[in-house]
Amino acid sequence: MKNLIFINSTPKPHEQLLLNQFADSIGVDVTHSKQYEPCDVAIILGSWKKNATSHHSLKNDIVDNHKGKLIVFETPLLNRKITQEHDSYRVGLNHYMRGLSDFKNKNSSPDRFNSMGINVKDWRNKGDHVLVIGQNSYDASLFGIDLELWLINTIKMLLKNTDRDIIVRDHPENKLRLKEVVNKFNYTNRVSYDKNKNIKDSLHNAWCTVSYTSGSSVDSIIEGIPVITCCEYNFIWPISSHSLEQIENPKCNSREQLLYDLAYTQWSVEEIRQGKPWKHLI
Repeated sequence: MKNLIFINSTPKPHEQLLLNQFADSIGVDVTHSKQYEPCDVAIILGSWKKNATSHHSLKNDIVDNHKGKLIVFETPLLNRKITQEHDSYRVGLNHYMRGLSDFKNKNSSPDRFNSMGINVKDWRNKGDHVLVIGQNSYDASLFGIDLELWLINTIKMLLKNTDRDIIVRDHPENKLRLKEVVNKFNYTNRVSYDKNKNIKDSLHNAWCTVSYTSGSSVDSIIEGIPVITCCEYNFIWPISSHSLEQIENPKCNSREQLLYDLAYTQWSVEEIRQGKPWKHLI
């Protein structure tokens, strides 16, 4: 069996080092090829999208041509941080998003989640505003949708279905791009642009959040704020409402099993060095 880690699937030296350490632990070969090489199991780091950068071109070539199992490393879902050097990574088979990836995590035990030191707050019973969570406009997890158009339509629907204030939280990489969308609603004082840096501050006193596929959906339910998810690839989809018409009565279903399962989507850097994701998935 030929298994290959495609080291150039990430341009970041510290992630390439981690892939090399993973390779040493599980005994697979590393290739520096910038195009797909046939193998039984291909291993890459990061999502893929249609742009001209070499690492995305490589991953698209792999995804388009590989016929066997694909292991994908991506950013974590729990204990997330805004950083270039993550201390854990989501690791799945064949994809990195809910419904498309197999994380071998169905009905997981609570031990892994309980070891993470995460305080899950009770569901809120009041709130002043609806928080609409933006994403990087070019994020691969948007699957090609026009984020600005989605945001415009989402705000219009919310204005029809709730009297609460609507706050739009942008993504740092958008450079205030979504603020231009918010300005289109200057005919009402109910729509505003979020100025908080920490999402916990934005979630304070929130009634509900609205999200496409943002990982901030996970942050929201941990803080006790229900989410309306607008895409089935959102990891919170199984326990959430999906219609904006439910904004005044969003689902507040049990979160425990979902969080236990999410804990088995990701692995610490040390666990990756030890090859544990390979043993779990293959």
